Amino acid sequence: MRESPPLMPRCFFAALSGVFYALAFPPVKGSWLILPGIMGLLLAVRGLRGRQAFVVGFLHGMVAFGLGLTWLWHIFGAGAILLWAILALFPGAFAVAQGRAVGLGLRGWQLAVFTMVNWAAWEFIRAELFPLRFPWMTAGLALGPNALLPRVGVYGAGACLVLGAAFLLGRRWFPGLTTLGALATLTFVQRPVPVPDKNGPQSIRVAAIQGEDISLSDLIQATRELPKEIQHVVWPEHALSYDVRAHAAEWKLLTTFCKEEDITLTLGTHTQLNKEEGWYNTALTLDGLGVRGEHHKVHPVHLFDDGVPGKTSLPVPTRKGNVGTPVCFDCDFADVARRMTAASAETIMVPSMDAARWGTWQHLQHAELFRIRAAENARWMLVAASSGVSQIIDPNGHVHASLAPMQQGVLTGVLQRSTKQTFYTRFGWLAPWFMLGAAAVWWIALLLPGAAAKKSGT
Repeated sequence: MRESPPLMPRCFFAALSGVFYALAFPPVKGSWLILPGIMGLLLAVRGLRGRQAFVVGFLHGMVAFGLGLTWLWHIFGAGAILLWAILALFPGAFAVAQGRAVGLGLRGWQLAVFTMVNWAAWEFIRAELFPLRFPWMTAGLALGPNALLPRVGVYGAGACLVLGAAFLLGRRWFPGLTTLGALATLTFVQRPVPVPDKNGPQSIRVAAIQGEDISLSDLIQATRELPKEIQHVVWPEHALSYDVRAHAAEWKLLTTFCKEEDITLTLGTHTQLNKEEGWYNTALTLDGLGVRGEHHKVHPVHLFDDGVPGKTSLPVPTRKGNVGTPVCFDCDFADVARRMTAASAETIMVPSMDAARWGTWQHLQHAELFRIRAAENARWMLVAASSGVSQIIDPNGHVHASLAPMQQGVLTGVLQRSTKQTFYTRFGWLAPWFMLGAAAVWWIALLLPGAAAKKSGT
């Protein structure tokens, strides 16, 4: 019987690779440290099977998520350890499947391709499908804006990175270096888009108010002080943390204010249902004529009283075109912004809320996800966050202006409308589903009795 490899050196590599993986994200944001973070894990699990493989993968996950998501402790206290452990189950599962594939004789390009779909599948399940789904700290997210995003999205970009890493570990230098070189090139060529002409026919002059726990009167006053040329203003999520339309005096004040200032306003408020059904976390868009439309948050934040899930993802028609208005956590996931864009959203304006007590790291990490959504769908985006990061993002995912976390202030700029739809918006969003399907077929094949028999030659 073949002797199992020593476990302790593997645990060291797993922990070290977890450190590299975490450092690829804000606040350090050493994007390409994600490569040794992934290669170190692949090296650590090589030759391991079953429980040993799981332990090494789980340890990698605990270090990566525990170090990268320390801010969860500010929110949940010791309960954060359980959340880190839940997230670490996925690299653990990846390692088990990887170990079985190697143990049953997968080699060369087949192993590299399996590694790619195995990683992409477990990452996609963790980020988008699991009940406590959490799309932070994915491999593609570490790369930031790149030219693959409008084609295959963040999960496709991450899969390409893993494929290159797997080729290199398999000593297939040419395909490995070619894959990673192409990925680096696609990252560097995705340059910022020029600032639109504020007087252009497709331009919208916009503003975001950043502030936490601001009264309605202060929000109105801050908006009145904006330059008169501003056409669309966004207030943060929960700016009015009640159903403002149920308060006649405040509702009349808002509609009159919009008419006097001749602006369109998108704000975070609530839509109260009956007591049994709860309430919707709402992005409400109005102007001097009244309500133009509303979006109910599709993805309420787990473990919080954040309303019941909305059922649709449609843009709001305004005087300056169709505007997508996802709410905060909606932009963490791939579906809402994509569906709004597919349904003719020409720009995206987001009321968002990140509590100041959650810490600067959380704010900086969350800001990255909005940039991915803008790049996937090639849309100008304005984010109005309660305590940061409010930002103006171009269709390539680059930030043109922002307000730092924990500040109160106003952000102004220009967005440009577009009706062009990316390959990702139309078809490329299916990439992780195809990889999940391929991985599932491979997992089943590896579990069949015939796979072990073929390996043993019987």
